[in-house]
Amino acid sequence: MIRFVCFFGVLLGLGVLPHLGTAQVVVQPLGSEPAHAAGRAAATAARPAALTLPFFDDFSRQPEGQPDEQRWAPRGGGLVNNRFPRRPISRNVVTLDGLDENGQPRGAVSRIGDADSLTSLPIDLSGLQVTDNVFLSFFWQAGTLRGRPEASGSRPVALYVEFKTQSGLWQEVWQLPSPADTTNFRFKALPLNQAAYFHADFQFRIRVSGYLYNARDAWSVDYVRLDRNRTATDSTFRDITTSKPLGSALKRFTAMPVAQFNQNAAQELATRSSTSTNNLDAGPAPTPITWDGYLDVLPGGATSSYLNGGISFDANERQQPIIGDPSRATVPLTPAAKQLRQRVVLSTGETTPLTLANDTISRVTDLTDYYAYDDGTAEASISLAPAATGPASYYALRFDLNRSDQVRAIRLYPVLGTAAGRFVTINIWDDNGQGQPAAQPKATKGFTVPASLPAGQNYVEVAFDAPVPVNGTFYAGYGHAPTPQFVEFGLDLNNAPPAGYFLLNTQGTWSPATTATNYSPAGALLLRPVTTSTITAATPAALPDRLRLYPNPTPDGRVRLAAPYARAAVLDAVGRVVWEQPASQAGEPELLLPLPAGLYFVRLTLPDGQIVTQRLAISGQ
Repeated sequence: MIRFVCFFGVLLGLGVLPHLGTAQVVVQPLGSEPAHAAGRAAATAARPAALTLPFFDDFSRQPEGQPDEQRWAPRGGGLVNNRFPRRPISRNVVTLDGLDENGQPRGAVSRIGDADSLTSLPIDLSGLQVTDNVFLSFFWQAGTLRGRPEASGSRPVALYVEFKTQSGLWQEVWQLPSPADTTNFRFKALPLNQAAYFHADFQFRIRVSGYLYNARDAWSVDYVRLDRNRTATDSTFRDITTSKPLGSALKRFTAMPVAQFNQNAAQELATRSSTSTNNLDAGPAPTPITWDGYLDVLPGGATSSYLNGGISFDANERQQPIIGDPSRATVPLTPAAKQLRQRVVLSTGETTPLTLANDTISRVTDLTDYYAYDDGTAEASISLAPAATGPASYYALRFDLNRSDQVRAIRLYPVLGTAAGRFVTINIWDDNGQGQPAAQPKATKGFTVPASLPAGQNYVEVAFDAPVPVNGTFYAGYGHAPTPQFVEFGLDLNNAPPAGYFLLNTQGTWSPATTATNYSPAGALLLRPVTTSTITAATPAALPDRLRLYPNPTPDGRVRLAAPYARAAVLDAVGRVVWEQPASQAGEPELLLPLPAGLYFVRLTLPDGQIVTQRLAISGQ
């Protein structure tokens, strides 16, 4: 059994090492989060001079990134997302993770201080008074899927709420030290009970203090509401909302090559994909609702219905599951890359535009040229256990193919604060017949993690010197020589490979590994093999009869094919194209190859876009 170890505080930055075993998975909070910068350029409309009541934001009307600058002051460091919270109240929250607006650390190792803030734009409260019963309310959660905030030193790890007075001073009205655990979001309402708050330039802010070197001490906030005629127990709203992220449209993967999908589409589509819904209404009567699920094939493809249902939804009910079967949808088996977009839409009878956006939730699944168990975003990081000496260690993921293929590259998600400049090796292994990588890799490529990546690019792609043939089951992974420092790569806490498909090699021995914690059932290493969708046969016998060339060897360059194909080309022994089939002869059952005697490779493109390459010998007369 693999033990799970978390390292916090000073250990993360200084490389101070507790005693470690030989087979441990090291999971840590993120030291950088590029999603912070998303959406910054989208706020092009002029900001209002002052907002008016009601003020409301559940953050579902915008994509992931910085909070909407039409309601919130910029550069506070909060991240709108639906990835970090546990059991969210509605789709999207703001996570105050301690990283700045660029997703970078605010301070050095061991620093505790003022971290993120969520600050409203000015709100005109002139003309109101204490008797109007104005309350600010919100839902909060301490911690994320990675874990809870950790108290450290004399300065508390805490959440604060402050109101801006007429004289321009920020006045603290509530403070909450980090609790032991918060599985669910909790509600808080605070009264505006002083005349000093009722002016034309009122603002409120929610801020956190905590660790400044990474996202260890994160909090999330949702459903922020400021209005009159309320009470301290007014936690309800006429709203029924989606919340939990949707699962992948695929059964085994979060993305896969389209040629591999087409080979066995019926078995690859998921039979279960779920979200959840919450009823924030006061009731007392239940609300009848219905829902529908759709699968859109992008770009410009068909839309299929895969889900419909409904219930009489009790007031204040939380986390009601909505479960659909994407395999009911129709996906065309065309060779072009595509995306599958799932949409679940609630019909609740609501009319207020403030909450209509959270009635829909969606997710996109890629069918292109790579395999993934992750959704492309990291909520934590993973490292091989630091050590001063010993053999190299490796992480590996297992992949089961529908047909033979080639891996041309591996994509990895480095956390540059610790990984930049490190020398890492990527490997491809065959299966040893016992559900583990073979003793020796079949392909290896070393690389140095760059100091930076182009804007908008979170992965580094490392290409093998030549495409690596794979068949049946293969493993892709990375490793490095012993180092007393952490070398971090991204870990997706919202998705996971099948049980037993994530492995760790220490001291030359492979063992199943797990990233499961009390906060997340498991995670997926952000490692993606990129394929060529090419079937390669070392000998003609390795191919089905219908795909073979005959005669082979051929004495005169004349060969026939039994299967339909779209076009053909011939490569020499070093991979150069030496003959291409004229367009007028495309698909003809006989090839006439005007080539001298020698060894060649015939590359056939099949009607479904797959590529078959097989060896051909021309013996000469």
